[in-house]
Amino acid sequence: MRKVLSRTLELDTQQCVKNVGDNKYDLVLIAAARARELARQNRENPDLITKGSAISALLEIQQGLVGREYLLKVKK
Repeated sequence: MRKVLSRTLELDTQQCVKNVGDNKYDLVLIAAARARELARQNRENPDLITKGSAISALLEIQQGLVGREYLLKVKK
């Protein structure tokens, strides 16, 4: 089995859209807010190893760790 080195191949954007209620605009809002939050955490803790805050945010959405409820957190 060949090991995939590209981080984008594991990202399924259609699954991300489906996980946020089939609304691609909500996906953009959620992913951007989560990416900013991850970037802040990375600055505070330089020992964290990430793939990039935007990719990490989308992967969390794809896995169902972050969803539409995140918009409520952002609006506060």
